[in-house]
Parts: sequence; C-alpha cells; structure tokens
Amino acid sequence: MAGVTPFGEAMLRWAPLVLSILIASPAWAQPTSTSTVRDCPTCPEMVPVRGGTFVMGAAPGEEERDGVPPHVRGRSQPQRQVVIAPFLIGRFEVTVDEFTEYQRATGHRIDAACWSEGIDGKRRQYPGITWRNPGFPQTGRDPVVCVNWFEARGYAGWLSQRTGKRYRLPSEAEWEYAARAGSAGSRPFASDPQTLCRHINFGDLALADAYKHRRDTARYGVCNDGYAFTSPVGAFPPNAFGLHDMLGNAWEWTEDCWHPTYDGAPIDHKPRYTGDCEKRSVRGGGWFNDPWRSRSAFRFRDSNGHNGNMLGFRLVRDP
Repeated sequence: MAGVTPFGEAMLRWAPLVLSILIASPAWAQPTSTSTVRDCPTCPEMVPVRGGTFVMGAAPGEEERDGVPPHVRGRSQPQRQVVIAPFLIGRFEVTVDEFTEYQRATGHRIDAACWSEGIDGKRRQYPGITWRNPGFPQTGRDPVVCVNWFEARGYAGWLSQRTGKRYRLPSEAEWEYAARAGSAGSRPFASDPQTLCRHINFGDLALADAYKHRRDTARYGVCNDGYAFTSPVGAFPPNAFGLHDMLGNAWEWTEDCWHPTYDGAPIDHKPRYTGDCEKRSVRGGGWFNDPWRSRSAFRFRDSNGHNGNMLGFRLVRDP
C-alpha cells in the first residue's frame, strides 16, 4: 500500500480485532484501585466506582448449581440489563467504631434488644443484646450489627450533615454492581469450598464448633474461614473494585422496598419504591449463613425495624 509503513500495515491488519475487543469489553470494567475518598478523619473510606451497564440477577441454572432451596429460587429473576451512574461506595461495612462516634455525637437511642441465635441454634429476640454487645466479642473494626434500617439511615443523614456530602444506603442495583465488580457468575471468585473460606466469612466449621453443632457439611461446608462470628473489616481479600466483605460477614441494608422478584424493576441505578415498603431488601449473606446465601445475586428481606446480629450496612455517597 503506497505511503504506508510496515508498522502502519500491521496496525491496519490488527485494527478490526482491536475494535472488536473494545466493543465486547463490559462497560463497567474497572481495575482494582487503592485510591479512596475520606471526607473527615473518622468518616468511612469511600471507593469511586465508574458508571456503566451490567446484567443484574441470577443466570438460568445458577440457583440449582449453588444448592439454593426451591422455595427461595426465582427472587433474583428475571435477569435484566441495568444502567448505573457513577457513585462512591464504602470500602468496608460501617464499623463499630464509626457507629459509636455517631451515637455519642447524637445521643440517639438504639433498641435495647436484638434478634440472635442461642447455643441451641434457635433465633429469638434477646433483651440486652445490642449493637454494643451482639452476643459475641467484637473489635472496633468489626462491622456494626443489630442495626435496623432506620438506624442505618440515621447514620447516613448525620454523616451527610457533618460533611456536606450526600450519604445514603445503596440501591439494590448499585449494591449488586459493586458486589459483582465486573463478574457474571455466582461470586467474583471460584466457588469451591476451600476457596470460599479464603474469601468470605460465612457459616463454616468455626461457627459449628462455637455453637457446638456437629460438623454437618451440608450446613457448614467443609472448611474453616477462621472466624466463628463477625471478622474485622478487611480480613478477607477485596474484589476487583477494591471492596471488602461484599459477600459474607454482615448482611447489608439497601434502600429498596421488598418485591419477591425483579418483575417491573427499574433498569437504572435508582431504588425501587413499589412493593412492600415495610420491608427492605438486604444483600450479601452473613457470618451465620449457608454459603448459597453469600452470592452476588441472592436477595432477602427484613422488616425496617428489625435488629439482627447478622445485619449491618454499607453506605454510598453521591459524587
């Protein structure tokens, strides 16, 4: 070709392939980043997340492969493509230390009873079990639990007033986008039992020993993640967006009203305010749960006023 150097000829030959790769690349892909934003010395670390599109929900066959019981299948369907605007999200779940500062600054009265599991394995509301004492030892770096939806929103409002930035609970779409971090499977890592224990804090053999249950592999898996109860945030590796404990450790409140399926759900990042607004969607699974609950697509719900010792939260912030 006249006037074209050998290098230019090579570029022309490779251009269609390069273009096809760029077109096929997911719009939401972003590299792991160590850069975070902190609006005050004791504010949560926030990770900027670029906007884009992704497929939200469980793929056909995923729930069967992951052993989800038939009576709770279908909550994460039908799948749909969702458009996400840029936002910032907590690098970690809100910690005991962070929530303590809020409570001291506001004097806000927190419920003096929390739902917890006894040594007998039965779940009930125990007076005296609170976010300060959830029924097991915690450090200041553990995720705060025994916090209901109203209390989580109260913390977000206080932080917004303190910093002049808008903090809030994530929508389900924002939460799942962040949890997937560019992945499309059940989790953003391999799902064999040993790998699970390297990546998430869930109902494992450490929990079985603490509760004196027999080592039931159908319930507790076949590995030990090193923590019977909650673990300090950051104890497990981050996902590709630099976020820790999106799966496992503590369930996380979202803003969305509960709806049993994705029928009629928004196709953008906004929360869903139709359905049962006395309940909100919670995501991620917790330290007490079977591994099939700790999946990117799995959804559950709790009453807005429910305080449970598996239930915490993570905030997002508008840019």
